[in-house]
Amino acid sequence: MASALALPILGAVTLAPPAHAAKDKLNIELDIQTFTLDNGLRVYVVEDHSTPAFNINITYDVGSRDEVPGRTGFAHFFEHMMFQGSKNLADNMIGEYTEGAGGNINAATSFDQTFYYHNIPSQYLDMVLWGEADRLEFLEITKEPFEAQRSAVKSEKDRSENQPFFKAFEQMISELFEGTPYAHMPIGALEDLDAAEAQDAEAFFKTYYVPNNAVLVIVGDVEFAHVKDRVTHYFGGIAKGAEPPDPPPSTMVRGRKIEKQIPDDKAQQTQWVWAWPTVGDDHPDRPALDLLGNILFGGESARLSKLLTDEKKWTAGAGGGHIFAFRDAGGMLFFGVPTPEGEKHLGDVKQLLSSELATVAKKGVSSKELEKAINLQLMGTVSTLASNAGRASTIANGALFYDDPKRVLTDLDRYAAVTAKDVKRVAAEYLNDNWVFYELVPANKAGAGAEPAADAKPDAKAN
Repeated sequence: MASALALPILGAVTLAPPAHAAKDKLNIELDIQTFTLDNGLRVYVVEDHSTPAFNINITYDVGSRDEVPGRTGFAHFFEHMMFQGSKNLADNMIGEYTEGAGGNINAATSFDQTFYYHNIPSQYLDMVLWGEADRLEFLEITKEPFEAQRSAVKSEKDRSENQPFFKAFEQMISELFEGTPYAHMPIGALEDLDAAEAQDAEAFFKTYYVPNNAVLVIVGDVEFAHVKDRVTHYFGGIAKGAEPPDPPPSTMVRGRKIEKQIPDDKAQQTQWVWAWPTVGDDHPDRPALDLLGNILFGGESARLSKLLTDEKKWTAGAGGGHIFAFRDAGGMLFFGVPTPEGEKHLGDVKQLLSSELATVAKKGVSSKELEKAINLQLMGTVSTLASNAGRASTIANGALFYDDPKRVLTDLDRYAAVTAKDVKRVAAEYLNDNWVFYELVPANKAGAGAEPAADAKPDAKAN
């Protein structure tokens, strides 16, 4: 299923085609109240008194796509720095306060965003707002915490690189998203991390960690008027910052074929991965591509998954779907874990895959397949909206990137508007055998199967 480098509990679900009918039948609503501080901080509140707890999500419009050459990994590194202490909070104290109150706290960095959240009992609203405001206004970036977090991130990167095929996936991302700010993983390059200095972190903080570059969402057992009063109290005095620069535009490279075999001495099992460059979240073709990914790759009953795993027995499992960034880059991915017999038939698998893609491009998909694909998206939305955290996260993304806090719901209308003709068209335009293919093999199996690529001449096209 589609995901974004990626949702009151609605009760029993009875799917009814088409998707807009199912949406209406479920009566999916988000009763969002909102206000904006003079410094530009946008705040969204959903009152839900079903449990005595709330989720608070602060999402900043900064991710690895905003990094400059020579300073990759900085958005993720700075996520770590935000826990190092501020004027009134000692190192990691913000987390200790939340966990001591019976809650949990975490953060994450993606290609597009960095977000921080707490799940915590209702009576701790003031404590959480005070802590988040203190580290936004008074984060202390000194040499000692900077070096401590540099070491922590280097250790995290080392652990990642010791996982099977991690470096291969990094390489594949760089080829799939070549020509875009998404061509490097958020964890960044070790040499860039080594070259960073504390003043770089200070400059990054002043550029992106400003109230007008963030949204704050609270979902749960709170009252809007009280939230507005307390947020204004804690955040209202923080100065508005200059508008951060826009990331460079993306120009995804299409029309080339890349095939590589990558051996890894840490791997025990061969994997196959195909990828095709597509479009980002806001492109009009994205909903149809999401649904095409569901039809071809999304789960055990999808076309290619069923064909390779159930019928041919060439894979022990297969699946995939469309991934996209909030700006203007995306890719279709398909994964397969071959059986011992399947490893002998890689050429046949490629031929079968090419044939099936050509068939969809020529003949399209059935109305039943399209209905099922739309309903998969509906069920994903229902699942996300079932939790305070899921609702807060989707509201933050919609508000931050599109000024549409209900985008998770308006997306259902976009899916409902997709026709079989649309799916056929995007299959012909984006998916063919000009793919990026990696055969990932244990080191003792290197040499068989895919030959190193002689890349075809690319046909560079913008989204």
